[in-house]
Amino acid sequence: MTEADFIANLAQYERLLHSISVTFARGDTDAEKDIYQEILYNLWRYRDRYNGDCSIKNWFYRVGLNTAISLWRKDKKRPATTPITDELSDHLADTPADPLRRELYRLIDLLPKDDQAIVYLYIDGASEEEMASVLGITKTNVGVRLHRIKNKLKKLKN
Repeated sequence: MTEADFIANLAQYERLLHSISVTFARGDTDAEKDIYQEILYNLWRYRDRYNGDCSIKNWFYRVGLNTAISLWRKDKKRPATTPITDELSDHLADTPADPLRRELYRLIDLLPKDDQAIVYLYIDGASEEEMASVLGITKTNVGVRLHRIKNKLKKLKN
């Protein structure tokens, strides 16, 4: 991938990368910046390894999520849960946050990180095939996990 292609793709998927950073930063703006920077570094570092076996969007998701998950696993000091603030919820949403959207993000924040990644891919409109490609699991596994996650969210809501 040329530098110009990389910059064009980065401009197109910048919001996606910020979403990943915000999700894994858990409200810590410094951590959000660090995660985003590390994602950009890894995308740049491994840009020549992109071989076209998946869409560039999926590749950006995969590198972004793998980077964020790796950093999150290394950091044992983070609290188990942190409520999503109105400001963070507004940042994640396409439109100003309403109470239902804030509640949804609060419940998503209670899920394990791997499940959160699936939910955010689902919210972004990724197909089960795209999710499977990004997460390195089968399409069937994605469907099963989505079903289980929906049930978890229903239980958390009640």
